[in-house]
Amino acid sequence: MGSLANRKDNVLFLSFVGPNYSRSSTILNAKSEKFQKQFQKVPTGILRAFLDIYNQRKAMRLASCIVIMSPCHILTPAVKILVRRPVILDSGWALTDGQLSRGFSSASLLRVPTIYLVDFLAFHFANLILMESKAQIKRSSRKFMIKQSKMKVSFTGLNETTFKNENNNSELIKKVNNKLSKLGNGLTVLFRGKVNNESGFEYICEAARRLENKVSFIFLIGQNDVQREFPANVISISGISDSEMCQIYNMSDIALGQISSHPRLRYTIPHKAFEAGFFATPYISADNAGIREFLDSGDAIFISEPFTEGLVDAILSLSEPTVREEIAGRISEKYKKSAAQSIVNEKFENLLFSLVSTN
Repeated sequence: MGSLANRKDNVLFLSFVGPNYSRSSTILNAKSEKFQKQFQKVPTGILRAFLDIYNQRKAMRLASCIVIMSPCHILTPAVKILVRRPVILDSGWALTDGQLSRGFSSASLLRVPTIYLVDFLAFHFANLILMESKAQIKRSSRKFMIKQSKMKVSFTGLNETTFKNENNNSELIKKVNNKLSKLGNGLTVLFRGKVNNESGFEYICEAARRLENKVSFIFLIGQNDVQREFPANVISISGISDSEMCQIYNMSDIALGQISSHPRLRYTIPHKAFEAGFFATPYISADNAGIREFLDSGDAIFISEPFTEGLVDAILSLSEPTVREEIAGRISEKYKKSAAQSIVNEKFENLLFSLVSTN
């Protein structure tokens, strides 16, 4: 913390996890000419975290502002009380919403009130809250009784600094290439995400079955889900590096978003939408209000009825390379203009400057 001494243009990022974890890594790792950014990891556990912040409070006060990285909302009250510096909570969304989206169980019924309390206190103690969309601001304002003026939209974007397209193929990439060659289909579709109702995974699997002799699919999913039985034209993988991620996108003609009508999609923007923009990959998504805050018609293929039939039609509509090139160019341009790491960081730093200059 001593490196922050005698500086006024510094900002300290706090998290339970690493500097490349969560949406906050986009702004933390972006280059800056205005601010010195420093990351500090806080121990997990409420008591350990509180004691750590208490012991570090004098050093932390050398920072002009403290950013609480998502999803470490619980740190906000302690930092505000003990450090007494302006606090930005890079929330993106309420932790309560993440819990509710997983469905209800006897255990979740006990957890939800506690998580709601964490959100409520964090939102009220923060000086400024960053949310992923306008819809998130409206929703959280009502749910947690917060003035909308205290919240600003900050796209999640992508930590572009972690992606390096290296030419030396790993064993995993070689296996994927070999399998694609054996399948011999002219089109490759990538699904990256969780196997759950929100992603519409059952519709994606059924679409793969119907397109078994025409389209190859790459499923980049969790380790436990790789063990499932999939159609013969599906290659399932997990646990890849960022370099391998670049190569997977480069060998994919189409990327899939969330193919469902899950209520949460009305106010969230899937992270993979930003990935598709960064990698200039045609993107297919259910037509929801959340994604429309980032992409317009023409930037992606939107499905009004997010079921298997609509997904199959959408994939086949991108069979021609010229059509894919046009869509890829549009989503790439939209990403560069509104969601590139440099753009997200510039907007963040403008908000940061306004906050610091008035405190």
